[in-house]
Amino acid sequence: MRADAARAAGLGVAVAALVGIPTLGPPLLGTSESAARYDTAVTPPDYAFAIWAPIFAGCLATAARVGRHATAGRPASAEDRALGWPLAGACALAAGWSVASQADRFALTPALLPPAAGFAALAFRRLQAVPGTGETIGSATAGLLLGWTALAAVVNLSAATQLRGADPTSRASVVGSTVAVAVTAAGVARTVRTASRGGRTLAAATVWGLVTTALDGRRTRSARAGTAVGAAVVLAAAVTRPQPRT
Repeated sequence: MRADAARAAGLGVAVAALVGIPTLGPPLLGTSESAARYDTAVTPPDYAFAIWAPIFAGCLATAARVGRHATAGRPASAEDRALGWPLAGACALAAGWSVASQADRFALTPALLPPAAGFAALAFRRLQAVPGTGETIGSATAGLLLGWTALAAVVNLSAATQLRGADPTSRASVVGSTVAVAVTAAGVARTVRTASRGGRTLAAATVWGLVTTALDGRRTRSARAGTAVGAAVVLAAAVTRPQPRT
């Protein structure tokens, strides 16, 4: 039971940081996340980041459920054990990204989001081993978080090249960023096809990021075409994936 309580506490703290830092930091401290200053060829438009609203809601609901089980003295469910620590790690690192960005230490962000996506991927993979195929708040949240942070990691790695003096509008930067996004989309599509749960929200988050970028008139034709193709690949995987056995 101590392990369950520790897991619940760790997840609760990480989720509170994930939601609280970007929500309360700017109005209370006058800070701002400096990502806009490091625009890339594949950065989604501002409105696309509204996806954090359902991610925040899902993380809060999941942490509340895990905490309720722990405080009631009930044993953690298989899903709670699968998601707990990896989801806490993903949330903590994503919160760290916000801290670094608001502190104008954007050079640190490429070291934070890739491992955040890695923790989200671990949570998603562990979830697949939980018996059953029914979707839950936890599985939906894991899919959304992985789908978005996987793309965000690519964008941040692309932005890091600007800190080293690269021109984000150069052909090399545009092609490199677009290829990286395409590879990520292919990996997501493969995961969507094999997922027993969370696959739909994984696809939805990735397609949302890619489609909004493809529709962004500020981007080059090659970047828009590449992100559109990536979105089509992920969407096709979601539509044609084998139905899980019940």
